[in-house]
Amino acid sequence: MQWLTFLRRPLLWLMLFGMLLAYGVYALWRIPAEVLPRFDFPQVSVVVHAPGYATLEMESLVARPLEGQLMGLQDLQTLHATIAQGTVQFTARFTQGSNSQLDLQAVYSAIDRARSSLPPSVAPYAEIMGNAVNEVADYGVKLPPDVPAWQAEDAIRTRVLPTLRALPGVQRVELFGAGPPTLWIQPDPAALIQHHVGVDALARAISGAAVLSPAGRLVAGHQDVLVEVRHLPLDARDVLAIPVPAPGGPVPVSALARVVNTPPDVHYGLQVDGQPGLALIVFKQPDASTIPVDAAVARTLASLQDQLPRGVQWVPVYRQSHLVSVIGVDLTRNLLIGGALAILVLVWLLGRHHGVGVLALSIPTVVLLTIGGLYALGQSLNLLTLGALTLAVGLLVDDGIIVLEAIQHRWERGSAGWDGVQAGVTDIALADTTGTLTTVAAYLPLLAVTGLAGLFMRPFALTMSLALLVSLVVSLTLVPLVLGRRGDYTGHRFASGQRFLDWLARGNEKLLDLTLRRPGTSLLATAIVFIIAVAVLAIIPVNFLPLPNEGVLLDSFTLAPGTSLDEAIIASKRMSAALQADPAVAHVFARIGSADDTAYTEQSFAGEIQIVLKANVNANSLDQLSAHLRDVARQPGVVQSIDTPTIERVGESLSGLPQPFEITIFGNHIDTLRHVSESVATRLRKVPALADVFNDDAYPVTQLQISPRTQVLRSLQLTPADLGNQLNLLLSGRVLASMPDGASHLDLYLRQADAPYLDFSQLGREPISTQQGPVPLSHVATLQLQAQPNQIEHFDGERALTIMATPLGPLGSTIAHARAALRGLHLPPGYRITFGGMYPELIHTAEAMGAAVLVALFLTLGILALQFGGLRLPLILLLQAPLAFTGGALALAISGVGLNATGLIGLLTLVGVSLNHGIVLLAYVRAHEKQGMAPHDAVRRAVRERLRPIVLTTLTAALGMLPTALGFGAGAAPEQGLAIVVLGGVLWSALLSTNLLPALYLRWGRAS
Repeated sequence: MQWLTFLRRPLLWLMLFGMLLAYGVYALWRIPAEVLPRFDFPQVSVVVHAPGYATLEMESLVARPLEGQLMGLQDLQTLHATIAQGTVQFTARFTQGSNSQLDLQAVYSAIDRARSSLPPSVAPYAEIMGNAVNEVADYGVKLPPDVPAWQAEDAIRTRVLPTLRALPGVQRVELFGAGPPTLWIQPDPAALIQHHVGVDALARAISGAAVLSPAGRLVAGHQDVLVEVRHLPLDARDVLAIPVPAPGGPVPVSALARVVNTPPDVHYGLQVDGQPGLALIVFKQPDASTIPVDAAVARTLASLQDQLPRGVQWVPVYRQSHLVSVIGVDLTRNLLIGGALAILVLVWLLGRHHGVGVLALSIPTVVLLTIGGLYALGQSLNLLTLGALTLAVGLLVDDGIIVLEAIQHRWERGSAGWDGVQAGVTDIALADTTGTLTTVAAYLPLLAVTGLAGLFMRPFALTMSLALLVSLVVSLTLVPLVLGRRGDYTGHRFASGQRFLDWLARGNEKLLDLTLRRPGTSLLATAIVFIIAVAVLAIIPVNFLPLPNEGVLLDSFTLAPGTSLDEAIIASKRMSAALQADPAVAHVFARIGSADDTAYTEQSFAGEIQIVLKANVNANSLDQLSAHLRDVARQPGVVQSIDTPTIERVGESLSGLPQPFEITIFGNHIDTLRHVSESVATRLRKVPALADVFNDDAYPVTQLQISPRTQVLRSLQLTPADLGNQLNLLLSGRVLASMPDGASHLDLYLRQADAPYLDFSQLGREPISTQQGPVPLSHVATLQLQAQPNQIEHFDGERALTIMATPLGPLGSTIAHARAALRGLHLPPGYRITFGGMYPELIHTAEAMGAAVLVALFLTLGILALQFGGLRLPLILLLQAPLAFTGGALALAISGVGLNATGLIGLLTLVGVSLNHGIVLLAYVRAHEKQGMAPHDAVRRAVRERLRPIVLTTLTAALGMLPTALGFGAGAAPEQGLAIVVLGGVLWSALLSTNLLPALYLRWGRAS
């Protein structure tokens, strides 16, 4: 190995490691810190708000034109549209590997092509899926009784928002809760009738009185002078004085309407501690670090407090930096504690000498170099990468211990100084490299996993691969470099540590004797334990991603479709009052419905309540606290679910909140779809494995349809469009002019004051202007209530309704029970049923994970076959992978911690981690056999020689993960399952490699 000669040049290596460590420190300072990795998923969401349009009209006027353009996009895989009253949300998923930024541009190009076919007021908004996790801060704005909401909103919009949007790392800021400054013209129907003035004439007069228009340019001497026509009625008195043409001569607006200085009520609700308020939502750039962005936002709001009306207060509701800090601080502390424990056990067992010192030095060296690699590859420090680093701390010294023991072994046999270093490294380099590469081979396929699983697997696999490869390089360079310069020095050994190793050696010798005598029985017993572990794993609780106390919980609620906004607000106030009375709650922030200029799509009968917890609340068991608060806030007819905001936003980011169980019914006719969905829902409610069967898509909502009497309209020289225009002005309202007013603007808005609360008879008396004079609406049109679908879905343009339910058992068996319940259901021709939601995602994930495991095993088998020159030994070694799974599964079951996403990653980790000891052990066995030893003697000697390094690496790995496995600190909760699984697997794997593996080698492996 010629490269070992370069280790005699310490200055060269000092410069190299110095530069790399300097870059690692720089990367540690600059790398973004966030909760989850960037969701670089080829999926684009399009949200369209069109208030006032019914579901079927949204389908024909908005959804269909946009679908026509979106469906033709290159690389589009699927297009899903959810259509409801006033909103459409598209989810466009592109083929894996496509550039999400280019996909977003293509979507906006399609929107531009469709604009000419859309209603004039429609403004679609598109963003790459995953942006919800970039929501770093939510603030409520508490208002004093004497400050109108619109006034506070205008002050914030003009004086605060520009500064916030200019902050580094801020992507978007949303402010909502009231309307803009408005002069609201409220026509009096009786006055309109009295003066024979139509509402359209009133609107034309007011529109014509507001003008701000360029009129050309004049040359005045040496200057160009712009000419502008300007008349802006910025005061209510100015508007009231505007003349309106009437048959008897012009009349002022004051004779026809009243003007109030306030915007109309928005069609959504915002409450802070049960009172009307405002909401401020801040999103960071995907690559920005959470903590500095959130801190800059908080400092800016505090510094601009004096710019707000007196008494207006910011109420912090959600700050993502709190979660990032908790996870970062706790995992970093556990990483340091685990590293310290690993070093202490090395000192205890090996003594105090420079060999242990270089192993201790290798841990921060590898961590810093790994962080440098992550930064260079555009990654961040997040839940998954930090978890991988925490897990890796115990594994990082594995390579170093192997090299140290090999060099020490050569020194003990008489090879002194550099000769011993070179001989020891030569003995172990191939086996050490093979062991590391087989571990990395288990992670490499995960880098290619696509879909939702890939979002979580890739960052973890990349971090572990980098850490292990860097650890290998450090062990083969830094460790021999330091040992070669310092020479053989054993230092002080602790007698208790030596006695512990001797005790383990005696116990392992007895167990080895047993397995060597009965290899078949030993293998059978291990297989039985493996089957028990798999059975136990199938019944333990499953949780997606347990998160620590974020200081806030999110209660998503919905009432029956069609419930009025007023009723939803009343229910929300009752829930908020009940929650505020709870001693654990500090503030309650409720949003009902969705503002038109946001990405929210909840209808007016649904919303969410963010429950801000008091600082001293001990919320280690969030499930118990969530259940308690759900009981506190329970209201009749309100469906609730409580989770953490981060989990909710992850769900919003992953394909628009996929439910665990969904059945989608495809067909063309709405009435038939509704009938089929009701039959399906009836059958599903009889399935014991399903609860909370929701058929809200088919739930009919009421629409009032006004049908013009065309013959009557012709006789009055009116068209249906004229009728629609007047009703739109009276009932829906319209901004007639938007005028600049300093840093803000002022809207002139026309609408009847009590329009939303008119009953049928009052609506029938609404005045419709004609050339013969005003006539009541009932004279020119019929009014009829009709049922409309609450919601329609399109999958690639095909109509569908979706039924959701909560599975009470494993999803696979629940699907089987549901299929059995639907067997024999008659479907009309052209109609079909599919199982959707998380089910196809889980199938895809299972297939992807299965493929990744197979590829990992194939790569590992290839690497081992190259070293051992055949397949028999590699196959015996690979047998350890599922057997190591036993230790992880049993540890998880004994701990009582449920299986989650990180625990699943831990089980996959065992595929590679379990092989390293066995590879080195068998390399020693074969080396002794080549020296002429009998097979049994070679096996026993190799076990004796390798027992100490195996014990050292196992203990350092276990102790490195122990603080996280014990759940030390709230921030360790997401990684606890991962640490428990790997800790159990490492301990079990060490036992197998020093006992079962030698027996299998002697019984079946020597023919290779």
